[in-house]
Amino acid sequence: MRRIFVLIITAVAVSLAVRATAGSLDIPVRGSGLSFGNSHNFSGLRLNFRDAELERISGVTISVWAPKESPDGYLSGISVGIVGTRAAQGEGITVNLAMCDFDAFDGLAVSGLGAFVGEVNGIGLAGLGLGGDDMTGIFAGGLGLGGNDMTGIFAAGLGLGGDDLTGIFGSGLGIGGNDMTGVFATGLGMGGDDMTGIFAAGLGMGGDNLTGIFISGLGMGGDELTGIFISGLGVGGESISGFAATCGAIGAVKMEGVQVAGAYLRAHYMKGLTAGAYNRADRAVTGVQIGVFNWTPELHGVQIGLLNYAGNNPSGLKWLPGINAHF
Repeated sequence: MRRIFVLIITAVAVSLAVRATAGSLDIPVRGSGLSFGNSHNFSGLRLNFRDAELERISGVTISVWAPKESPDGYLSGISVGIVGTRAAQGEGITVNLAMCDFDAFDGLAVSGLGAFVGEVNGIGLAGLGLGGDDMTGIFAGGLGLGGNDMTGIFAAGLGLGGDDLTGIFGSGLGIGGNDMTGVFATGLGMGGDDMTGIFAAGLGMGGDNLTGIFISGLGMGGDELTGIFISGLGVGGESISGFAATCGAIGAVKMEGVQVAGAYLRAHYMKGLTAGAYNRADRAVTGVQIGVFNWTPELHGVQIGLLNYAGNNPSGLKWLPGINAHF
């Protein structure tokens, strides 16, 4: 380790000395082999203090300080930044103590603090946060992850968000997106526009169109719900189709399928089977209501409960205990 440390210090000293002359020292020939300083086009082992005006570097490049300018140039191979690495494009492996910044990168990117990549394909790891535009592959951030189009496997300690999310996503606190397709799990909450797949949240979740399997500790809601919905307290939406179960209440304009609630179910229209302590359809029921008290002004099916009301039955048969029916 001591020899490696001495070698690095020596290399940095040489690169600084060369940098003072605004050039580079290439061994054995200019453009390839071993380079000390800010060579713009080089293939081999390159040691430099701070990169500037990069054009194309291939091989292994080690820099001490991150460039001031916006990313430029192309890095291919292995790049190591004691503080950070910046380039317009890169491929291979980049390892950085603090940060890295690329417009586009293919390969493995590792950063001790944060990383931003415009388009990235491969594996990205950051101690704090990681963000990008189009991200495809496997990515993990100690605190957060964010991007536009995110495809692959993503894990964040706190939060995760993007526009189009496709794949497997997990976070300690929350996840948010527009189009979400795949498997999603979070400790607290989750929200999106179009959500398709398997979703689990410790507290709650909400969206516009929910299709698939959804599980939450407290509640969930949306506009169009299609699939299986299990919640600790409540489920709500404009339309619920499929299977829904909760210890509390379920509410919708239209219910279709099987809905089970420990306390209360209410909708304008109920079609299928609804079961709960109190079942109320404000317009009509087609199917079966099971509960302590069942109520609807228009019944096309059967009510089973302690007390049942079917408004379209003849006088004397509207209120019945035990069972009520209208076909």
